[in-house]
Amino acid sequence: MQQNQSVSEALQTLEAQGYHPADILEEQQPDESIQSNDWRLDSVQKVQEEGKSSLLIAVSSAKRRLKLVFVESTFTMSDFSPMTLLRKLFPKRNK
Repeated sequence: MQQNQSVSEALQTLEAQGYHPADILEEQQPDESIQSNDWRLDSVQKVQEEGKSSLLIAVSSAKRRLKLVFVESTFTMSDFSPMTLLRKLFPKRNK
């Protein structure tokens, strides 16, 4: 896990690498449009800024040709559930 100075600096670095903020894409398209079976975790960065803690989670999908970064604000690690993020990215299995 990398640590950076500020959220904006970390986002600028990731955007320069071709990542797009996931919240903008989620507003434009439903969750189903970004779901894929080949998502890969590229990086996780923890940012401490003005007493607040955030996680920047960068993922990529070759199938979707997408690189997304999720910004999760947390007070404690228990505030963030990876399952929420996984449900957004991966399709549900049919039983």
